[in-house]
Amino acid sequence: MQEETTQRGHWKEAMMMLMALVGGFLLSFIGFGILWSGIAWHYQMLMFFPFLGLSWIVFRWRKGALDACVSLCLGAAPVGILMTQFRDTNGSHLMPILVVLTWILGVLGGYFLGKISLDAQSKSTNDIASSEHER
Repeated sequence: MQEETTQRGHWKEAMMMLMALVGGFLLSFIGFGILWSGIAWHYQMLMFFPFLGLSWIVFRWRKGALDACVSLCLGAAPVGILMTQFRDTNGSHLMPILVVLTWILGVLGGYFLGKISLDAQSKSTNDIASSEHER
């Protein structure tokens, strides 16, 4: 029975990692679509927020596992590398690189927000448990 529970836990972890990879790829593909449609570079940097949100959700869902955020970055890497090959209107690669860096910053921001919220949740749980213990 214990082996079955452990095996089910491993499958659940693998599916979450796969979902993080697919989520990162889909968000980066949306970012590439925004580039392809001709929207200005500074509006493309707003993709920071979907990456932040997905990273926070995946981090909280995995209960603080860093590998989920790494999977999110790995999922976005192929399209991100492709995007950095493009040039902006001035002929430089600076804006595409900044757009991809905002994706990475979004993932890191979601990781740290998730870490802060998990720490706050554990502190409040400890406070409640200690106040009940004192009674």
